[in-house]
Amino acid sequence: MNADVAKPYIANLSMNPFASPFRLGELLGYYWDWRILDSGQVEFISNAGGVPHRKAMDVVIAQKPSPGSI
Repeated sequence: MNADVAKPYIANLSMNPFASPFRLGELLGYYWDWRILDSGQVEFISNAGGVPHRKAMDVVIAQKPSPGSI
């Protein structure tokens, strides 16, 4: 899973109030009972909308546990 996140030093150019609905680290919290294989944050230049701009994203790679393994 990945989700756009807001960072205070990256300008939000979107007029959409739901463009970055996740807080930093929030995505990882939704998978607290899964086996986390990898997680982190990335920043990149997006060309979405035809205008290059900086974005931040949380990334989580998780494996659902087998039934009864928790």
